[in-house]
Amino acid sequence: MLIQDCFVEYSFKEKIILRKLSEDATASIEELASAAKCSRTTAYKILSALEEKYRIKYTVELDEDKLGITEKHLLIIKLREKPNEEFLRGLFASDNYISDAYLCEGDFDLIIYATSNEPMHYIMWESRLPARLAEFEPKVYPSDVIFTQFGYFPLNPEQISMAKLNEKDKLILAELLRNSRQSITSIAKKLNIGRTTLAYRIYMLKKRGIIKRFTISVGKPHKPYILVFLANYTFTIDTPVRSTRMMNYYKSYDEQLPLLNTFQLLVPMSGSYRFLAVGLFDDEEDAMKHAIKAHQQIFEKENASIRKARIMSVLKGSYPFRNLDINAEYRRYHWNEVETK
Repeated sequence: MLIQDCFVEYSFKEKIILRKLSEDATASIEELASAAKCSRTTAYKILSALEEKYRIKYTVELDEDKLGITEKHLLIIKLREKPNEEFLRGLFASDNYISDAYLCEGDFDLIIYATSNEPMHYIMWESRLPARLAEFEPKVYPSDVIFTQFGYFPLNPEQISMAKLNEKDKLILAELLRNSRQSITSIAKKLNIGRTTLAYRIYMLKKRGIIKRFTISVGKPHKPYILVFLANYTFTIDTPVRSTRMMNYYKSYDEQLPLLNTFQLLVPMSGSYRFLAVGLFDDEEDAMKHAIKAHQQIFEKENASIRKARIMSVLKGSYPFRNLDINAEYRRYHWNEVETK
């Protein structure tokens, strides 16, 4: 076998293992080896290399509504002058309302995903945020997250404190958010809970739909240009047709098994913006051609206006990057279910 063929085969096995871990981060070495059609030794070596190369974090995807976290908001912030990155990290570190925060370059400077279990608590928090950034003259554009069509917003262990669950389940979920691949024995020892009790509680959290899946978050993606764009539209009677075209475009983009999905996060919203997308690209030209221009062309009659930026770093939380089957996972918005009165 040629060296080039070895590289291609190894790369394909990487993709298979990343897909398997994205679907179930608890998959054993035997299961990874079976999926990738290789030996346990090879699977272990590939996994170790992937963990180091892409900074894989093992976590859980949770159903925020079933946690009682009903307030889900995205804040886009433009600053007159950017503060020091470490200052922002320090400012957000102990803020339990902030799940994820990213530093950007482009039409805006910050993206914040914030949650709460009480509307009034959230309103008070949001109203105070500009004052905390006052010296940088922030312009804040908030939107309500309706649902995620594809992808997820990684939660922080600290946010589990606001979940409407008993204390033991909160501790378990917080530990799984830190590392969902650790053994039952390890978690039981940390939390001083019996192994049988712990296993049953995790089983019930899954059965109740609170734990949607054990998954991963890739901290260092293989493509360097992380695009985020937000869109507004003037809706027309034909918008549902073009929404279907856009859906088919997203679903067909990764026809060949990718290392990581090109489009990682697709989110309908209300408020300052109607839609959010996050994707991984080779460079700005690649992002403009396959994300921005494609979106503008499909929604030309809706006069789609777009603001875009490149995500430069994580200020709090983690990236939502992984490898899932977008055809199976994409949640479609059913326009015919909405009545106009």
